[in-house]
Amino acid sequence: FNVFKDIIAGTFLGILLVFFLFSLDYHHFIHLGSARAFHDAAFYLITDPRTIRYVENSLRLKFISVDIYNAKSDELKRMLTKIKNKQRDIEIDEKKVNEILIDATPFDQEYDELMVRANHLFGLDNFCVNCKFKGSTTCGGRMNYLMDKYGDSQLKSKMAVLS
Repeated sequence: FNVFKDIIAGTFLGILLVFFLFSLDYHHFIHLGSARAFHDAAFYLITDPRTIRYVENSLRLKFISVDIYNAKSDELKRMLTKIKNKQRDIEIDEKKVNEILIDATPFDQEYDELMVRANHLFGLDNFCVNCKFKGSTTCGGRMNYLMDKYGDSQLKSKMAVLS
């Protein structure tokens, strides 16, 4: 067991020594030809476009420059601000719509009462939605067609169908 411990400690110290020597060479305290060659080879390999493509494909990532990253980050921040502003506008509009709907409730009841009276007055209370209208469609279908095509009200469309 002690031999195994000595092997691991020796390997670890050897790696530290190599790292220390490479660090000294990198900072120009000493000049090791092999360290410089190793540094140059590693730098060439990591900046080679084929290596970058291979790493990007393997990791399913895309490396981008800092300028592009900052531009995209700024754009995302602007878009998030726009989204928050639009959400705030939507909330305000929803409140306004709810207020309008609450204010319009009494008018709905009055409208329904007036429609009943108008239907009775013009004889539309017996309007048959499912009966045939001149053979090709129903009275209800003709009424819907007039409403869709000309934007007529339901009352006006019923009267047109009956005339």
